[in-house]
Amino acid sequence: DECAAALIGKELSAWRCLRHLWLGPHKLMQHGVAAESSISDQGLLILAAGCPTLQDLTVTSRAVTDVGCVALLRSCRELRRLRLGGPGLTDAALEVLQGLTQPQLERFALWCSGVSAEGLRRAGETMPWTYFDIEVAEVST
Repeated sequence: DECAAALIGKELSAWRCLRHLWLGPHKLMQHGVAAESSISDQGLLILAAGCPTLQDLTVTSRAVTDVGCVALLRSCRELRRLRLGGPGLTDAALEVLQGLTQPQLERFALWCSGVSAEGLRRAGETMPWTYFDIEVAEVST
């Protein structure tokens, strides 16, 4: 697995100028078609390290969590739009974002996530420059 990561890392170094990437059928999801990619946090870590100039990223995967999201937010400082879908995304990603200076981030979208209404409210108060398009997790009573 380490050899594969090293090989992928070398290949991505040639993509350092990559600005826009869609890994998952976001357009299909907008039309009610459920599908996703198989990328995991490990893939996002490699992407974050190899493509620091990303400006627009969309990823849909059940294997993506706060770990991958945080890696992207910390490494890809030119991000303007970040759209992630997956149940492993929680308030923790929003809390990390609040501690970063990310003035370029215009839109942060999470769907099928574990973000709470309170987490979204706090994020909106502390980061008014960012448009949040977040599907809040259902709370079972």
